[in-house]
Order: sequence, then C-alpha cells, then structure tokens
Amino acid sequence: MVFLIILGGLFLILGGFYLANSWQQYREWKTGTIIVVLSIVAIAFGIIKLPVFNHNSSQSSSNSSSAQVASGNNSLSFSNKSGMNGQDQDSAVQENKAMAVLRQLQKGYSKFGTVDYSAKSKTFKITPTNDDTVEALKALAQDPSQAEQMGWSNLTKSIKTNSKDISKVLGNGYSISIVNPSDSSQTMYKATDGRTAYDIANQ
Repeated sequence: MVFLIILGGLFLILGGFYLANSWQQYREWKTGTIIVVLSIVAIAFGIIKLPVFNHNSSQSSSNSSSAQVASGNNSLSFSNKSGMNGQDQDSAVQENKAMAVLRQLQKGYSKFGTVDYSAKSKTFKITPTNDDTVEALKALAQDPSQAEQMGWSNLTKSIKTNSKDISKVLGNGYSISIVNPSDSSQTMYKATDGRTAYDIANQ
C-alpha cells in the first residue's frame, strides 16, 4: 500500500505537470484532470489500506514476524533469490520514473514534435515536427537575432518551467532540450533543474 501511495503521488505530480502544460499550450484540461483525480483516488485508497486503518494489522504483523523468525535461513535465502540489491532497486525505480516523465512529455508535446530520452546524459530531447515551428526554428538557427520577434522567449520559458517540474520528480541533474529540426545534433535551448543551461539566442 505504501508503494501505491508513492506511485499515486508520482502520478499526481506528473498529472499536475501535464495538466498545466496542456492548458498553457493547447487549452486542454480533461485528460490532465482525469490523471490528477485518479492519482488522488489511488493515494486515498492506499492510505485507507495502511495498517493503521486495519484492525487486523497487529495480529497479521505478529504472525508474519513469527513466521520469519521460525523460517530462519530460509527467509534470507528467499531474499537473495530476487537478484536485486538495494542499489539495483533504486536504479530500477529511478528508471521507471524517468519513463513515466517521458510519456507525459510525449503527450504534452504531441502536437509540437517528438520527445526522446537519453539515460546516459539524463536529457529529454524535443525534436519539432510541426511544419510552422520547423520553418521558424530553421530561420532562428541561421539568424538568432530573430528570437525576440518570433516569440522564442515564450517557448523557452515553458521548457524551463517543465525542467523545474522534472527535477521535483527525478531529482537534480536532468535536462530538457529542444534541437534544430534540420540538425538534431545542434541544441537550440537546454534547461537543467529549472535553469537555462544554453540558449542559442544569447550566443
């Protein structure tokens, strides 16, 4: 049940992030609201099922402890069969969180472009595919001085906000970037932990 509460909390944060992003960019709120509501329900269910709310928890816990003591080495042997130590489990949980964030970003930017994730660099990379955006960014890459009249700051502000939300879920060191649609090796903007790490308009 604790895992359900943690998972519900994670999706509540991601749902809020998705709702804010959808509303800000597309004025869409239904899907994000559903995710938030379901997350709250999952958290409430998990809390209700906690031992403190279960009258049989004390007896159940006592029996479980007795069984573990009686089994002796058998309990330890079973634990070792899992093949995962604490560090491996932490890595797996972190990777699952990163994949959950990736799915939310892919939904949020579905009309803008594609989103990929590099575990090695801890970066979520946005590649624009919308025709108007592609043309605008190609022009910006050739002449960064056009940034202000193109409304570049509005886009980068949104990405920086998303970067801050990502750091709340995954911790520090994760980035989100937007690349040149005609040259994916060229980063046009990158934010890490809610702060601008690179901006082509300021070069």
